[in-house]
Order: sequence, then C-alpha cells, then structure tokens
Amino acid sequence: MVHVPEATFRMGSEAGEPDEMPVHSAHVAAFELDATEVTVAEYSECVRAGGCIPAGNVVGWPGVTFAEQQLSKDICNMDRPDRQDHAVNCVDWSMAVAYCRWAGKRLPSEEEWEYAACGGDCDATKAQTGRLMGGAARWPFTAPVASSWPGPFGLYDMAGNVWEWTASPYCAYDHPGCSDPRRVVRGGSWSLVDYLFVRLTDRSPSDASTRNTNLGFRCAESSSP
Repeated sequence: MVHVPEATFRMGSEAGEPDEMPVHSAHVAAFELDATEVTVAEYSECVRAGGCIPAGNVVGWPGVTFAEQQLSKDICNMDRPDRQDHAVNCVDWSMAVAYCRWAGKRLPSEEEWEYAACGGDCDATKAQTGRLMGGAARWPFTAPVASSWPGPFGLYDMAGNVWEWTASPYCAYDHPGCSDPRRVVRGGSWSLVDYLFVRLTDRSPSDASTRNTNLGFRCAESSSP
C-alpha cells in the first residue's frame, strides 16, 4: 500500500461536468491506498478463503439485455487464466466491500480517491491524463495492473484501465449527505477511447448492483495514529 498524507485540497473542476462543481475545499486524514487495482489473483484468494463470492463472467445492471450479457462474457477476467495480473472486473459494490473487509481494509471515499490521484489540484494535472494512462492504452480491454505511469504518490492506473468503486454515495458537492443509493465510481476505463473523458475529477454514478467489464476497485485503510 502507499501512504497518502493528511491534506486539505481543492476538489472538483471549473471546466468539467456540472457534477464536478462547485470547486470546494476538502479535507482528508492520512490514509493508505492500494498501489494498484485489486487483481484477479488477489480476488481469487478471497474466494478460496470464503470471504468473497466468485466474480464469474456475468455482467449486470438495471436494464441489461441478454445480448449485452453474451457480448460481455469474454471480457470478464475472473475465469481467464491469462489475466491473473489484470484488474478484477465484473464485481458489484457489495463484492468490492466484501473483499476489502476480508483484507482488513475498506473502500476509499471519493475525496480520498481524488486527492490520491492528483496530490492536490486535479485541474492542474489534467494534461497528464494521457501519460497516466500510459501503457494501458495498448491493450484491447483491461490491462495488467501497473501498466501505466504512477501518479504523484506512486499509485498506478488511476486513469483508465477500470472505473473504481468508492464508498461515497452520489451526492452533489453542495448537497452532501444525500440519500442517493448509487455509488460514485472514479478514474475512467479502457472502454473510453478519448482521453478527454478520462479525467481525474470526473465522477460517475453507478447502481450498487452493477457488474460491468469496465468496473473494478482498490482498497484503502486509515493510517495508524
């Protein structure tokens, strides 16, 4: 894991989508974050230990069609021996929570995620998105973890590869504490072909039951006092 120090930082973007505004001051306590997204091999250990259910090759979200499920089956990584070092995908929010709990960790908040990705003002680092995606762009779907350049704290794949679940509900920045059951996912994925749509301030809502080929996670834990 990588140590991320306590900080107060400028969160959001003045040039992004409406849900990235208003730009505001956010505070995070010191924490640790996985250097890479959780891999198929790591998730398999949790399955063998009885702490996780298999991801399999099933995708699903509200309104998913049978045709979409069939087309996506080969892109789910869990049952592919050649993708053990790829990010595990096709996992819903509760599966991500279960893995992190089994590992003695938790999902990061979106405040923690954004600060860890940028080290401060993400608007100032938006030009680096392509560099952060790096080698991951060479792969047709997901890439082996750590295929990209690390960010300011030494964290890999914060831009591209797979979207990452966070612990945070999808609330407007000026209405925190809302009751929206959807969760914020961050970081963009292999399925976005334009770097402009893989921005470190970009936030997207996802139904907690969603299992998708472009969605995975990494875990966090609070630093010891």
